Amino acid sequence: MFSIINNDWLSHFKEQVKGADNVRIISPFITDVMVDHLIRLYGKSEVKIITRYNMNDFRSKVSSLSALRKLVEKGFKVKGIKQLHSKLYLFDNRCAIISSANFTGGGFFGNYELGVKILDAQMILKSESYFEELFNIDPKCLVVETVNMWEAELATATPLKSLPHDLKDYGMSPLKGNNSNRKYFVKFFGQSKSRADQNFRIRDMVEGSHCHFAITFSGKKGRPRRYSDGDIVYLAMMLPNGEYAIFGKAIAIKHLDKRDVATTEDIKYVPWKEDYGVYIRIKDSKFIDATMAECPKMSDLIESLSYESFHRTKMRHEQGETKINVRDSLRQQADVQLSDLGAQWLENKFAIATDNCGEIPDEFIKSLYTPIF
Repeated sequence: MFSIINNDWLSHFKEQVKGADNVRIISPFITDVMVDHLIRLYGKSEVKIITRYNMNDFRSKVSSLSALRKLVEKGFKVKGIKQLHSKLYLFDNRCAIISSANFTGGGFFGNYELGVKILDAQMILKSESYFEELFNIDPKCLVVETVNMWEAELATATPLKSLPHDLKDYGMSPLKGNNSNRKYFVKFFGQSKSRADQNFRIRDMVEGSHCHFAITFSGKKGRPRRYSDGDIVYLAMMLPNGEYAIFGKAIAIKHLDKRDVATTEDIKYVPWKEDYGVYIRIKDSKFIDATMAECPKMSDLIESLSYESFHRTKMRHEQGETKINVRDSLRQQADVQLSDLGAQWLENKFAIATDNCGEIPDEFIKSLYTPIF
């Protein structure tokens, strides 16, 4: 009747919202990425949402006016309550989720959140009563004209300066540890003529490419200088239909021109390194001990986070661009830089895969050719 939720929030949400006649959400903060999921999933259900209308939240981008616009234009009923802090997700009279997670990308993909899924009829009834009590505080639902007025107000508002929002958070990031400048990349392997299938073993991938000690570039676009010591790089293999399977993870070592090129001995073991002989050396590599089928997929990342998946697409959105084809970030690229949220999503999925399948053991890695450097 009760179960704890502490990860994979989107899957729980999808499971409940599909086929629901009534969806009710309480969330102080709401952002576009989750509204887009709701609109794709909801079917013909009635949707009611309670949130906050605090202009400071919209100005600091912890909540999104454009997300509220999408909700209203879809015909959903949206109301705002001051000092709102509770988070509740109701699906008909069959399920309630009481949670710490806001209806945002951070809440569903990035933060450490905890919730309880409730199937008990009496507890659901009490949750419904709580929702209706709050919903009835505001006599009017939000309309597009009001959103227009608020957007105009924000356009002329003083930028955030010397406010509490600007003060540094001295807490440790579970993702970045003590390296606040750490970047996250996905390095692509394969070409249109050399894709792997879902049954391709990752042990064979590692043995055939020797990607346990370096990732490779052609050098046609210059040396890979954006990698710094301590950056994290995920390794992804191209599959059919434009898919990528993320099969490995490692720590990058900054490129040095004279050192980081393929030697004659390297090319002897991996002949294609004659064309892709520029290195970013890596250390502490980890690989999922399975096939490509069991790996996290790039399409799932993009479906979950959309433009928030990658550093560049996130920046383009923040600069006001609205029509962003996220998959264009992957075309004819050797690698892509993840956003912090995209890195958190991928780290969680990679950890689940290694928990389920295990890691390729050190004994296997040590049996492979590794140059001294």
